[in-house]
Amino acid sequence: MGHYQGLKHAEMTETLQHFFVTTIRANYDDLKYPFRVKDLLDEKKRDSILREQAMQQGLQLGGKGSAAVGTLFAKRYSVLVMAVISAFSLYDTTLSMAEDDIRFELNGSGGMRYETLLERTFLEGEDSVQRMSESGLLKKRMLLHLEPVLRAVAVDTGASDKVMWSLVAHNVQQLYVRMVHDQRIWKTNQRLAQIKEDQSIWLDPHNDNGYTFANELKPFEHPTWQGPPFLIRRYCCLAYQVGDGSHTHGYCNSCPKLDSETRLRNLLQQ
Repeated sequence: MGHYQGLKHAEMTETLQHFFVTTIRANYDDLKYPFRVKDLLDEKKRDSILREQAMQQGLQLGGKGSAAVGTLFAKRYSVLVMAVISAFSLYDTTLSMAEDDIRFELNGSGGMRYETLLERTFLEGEDSVQRMSESGLLKKRMLLHLEPVLRAVAVDTGASDKVMWSLVAHNVQQLYVRMVHDQRIWKTNQRLAQIKEDQSIWLDPHNDNGYTFANELKPFEHPTWQGPPFLIRRYCCLAYQVGDGSHTHGYCNSCPKLDSETRLRNLLQQ
């Protein structure tokens, strides 16, 4: 395993924590969060976690908004997926996806914070062919990791697993769009080439066994919009069911239910 030290390591840990609420644990015993991903595969523990998550969102597991608990779980769990992708595409580092290594906590409003272990870092100058192979293996491991978790949550909440997968795929695709189009992220042409290489691997639908990050998504188009490419989700995540009255969440900017003018106005106000 390559050692990962110095300024680059500090930048990676700060990036993952700031943008993806994901912490890299120093060791197996330095546990900060109460739940393991493995708990999501245990019926009783999963039920307890999802009920607490529903309560924090003002929803009811098995009642009003139960499907929204599932779709919002998928949307928020995709933050961990984006952390794993960012660690590899930006910092040549693989994070552990073992069910015992990944831990999480609920943040009080239905979201989650994550922690996991650093697995391997590719040293500068290592074989590019090997890096491509590792990118493909990482994608396959992520698909295998997600499949039982999302299936179990879908069964418990009544959410559509197709919708849940589409929400994860949207965030993966939007992440790569952002990385490719923002020079402040890729900084060097070599890093941009590596990001594009990973993008082609992760968004290749072949050999995905029915589960994929490659769902076809439409970009937002408006004569007034001059910002970076912005992808529209295929399905609503049901976040509008959270809250009521003046506290209603409303449609997300990427929601297919949002009209073009409102989407434009929201994006320009960001």
